[in-house]
Amino acid sequence: MSLLSAPIDQDAVVDDTEALPAMNNDIETEVKELMGLFDLPAFARRGQDLEATLLRLHARCRTSRGQMLEMVRLRLHQWSCAASGSETWPGVFTSTIESLWALADAGPPGWAVADAPLRRRQTIASDLVAAVCRFNRRWIRYIELLNLEPTNSVIEQYNRYYVLEKECVMGSARLAARHFTPMPFLTTPMLLAEHPTLPVPGLVGRRGWVWPG
Repeated sequence: MSLLSAPIDQDAVVDDTEALPAMNNDIETEVKELMGLFDLPAFARRGQDLEATLLRLHARCRTSRGQMLEMVRLRLHQWSCAASGSETWPGVFTSTIESLWALADAGPPGWAVADAPLRRRQTIASDLVAAVCRFNRRWIRYIELLNLEPTNSVIEQYNRYYVLEKECVMGSARLAARHFTPMPFLTTPMLLAEHPTLPVPGLVGRRGWVWPG
């Protein structure tokens, strides 16, 4: 019997459309397993850990600061409802308070059509100054009581081991130390510079007046 005329065994036929996907899946699995053997080098993980630690701390500060600023924002809103514009500070404040909106994350003011009576504006201004002073006291105390030891411990480990771990990967102490700058330890003044208190507006006729503690 000729080979050309021999009957075809259907069970012996390989369906390429089924075999290829199975083969691709096996290859993909092997590649993923291989990639799992190669993790980030220790120095890179250390840098990522430090970055994540600092991000968490600053996010915590921004959230707490925003919560403490709610009364200041309310007083700023009251002032904008009683004043016709940013130039309406003379006679009430000793200088413009325009910077307070940005520093307090209060959003742009919606000014009134006309100025409220002077006595009303003076009352609102007094309440605003009280809110700013109260915020500053609370915020300074909050920053002073923050436990910076865990964050500074991460910084200390980064400064001590980053270059050594990078040298193990690169095989050169000179190349490993290139562009490396030690991270300074966090302090209360540093955090206050990053997340500042607010300037206290001066009130006309009240120079030297001290708000009660």
